[in-house]
Amino acid sequence: MTLESDLKDLGWEIWNRWREHGRRSGSMELTAAELDYLYALLSTPDGMRLTQLAALLRVSKASASTMVSKLETRGYLYRSACPEDGRAVLLHATDKARHIEKEECDVYAETAAALRQRLDDEEIRQLEWLLGKACEGLGEID
Repeated sequence: MTLESDLKDLGWEIWNRWREHGRRSGSMELTAAELDYLYALLSTPDGMRLTQLAALLRVSKASASTMVSKLETRGYLYRSACPEDGRAVLLHATDKARHIEKEECDVYAETAAALRQRLDDEEIRQLEWLLGKACEGLGEID
């Protein structure tokens, strides 16, 4: 086996776990782009203005507005008045969106538990160290 095939197999295993959770919860209805919007909003517990969201996702304000309306209609986000500027609106993730984040954490926890069943404590420590080192280096790759 090669690193490439091992990474592919691990990615496939995690994707299958995610898909199974999504089938049970209904979160498979979301596209990757919709998930990007939700994760951006989940990262800011105090909410985010539409212009901030558009800038973060590198899309036009019009595109962000369309997606926000779609996600709001489906119950994944809500709007509130900005306390600093009464004219501005803040966007917030709903509990329905937070459930998707929890679902993702569950998928990774299940995968880690499956790895712990196959590896001894020293192998787990080595894997954690190697993955940590690899992830640090990935941010440096262009």
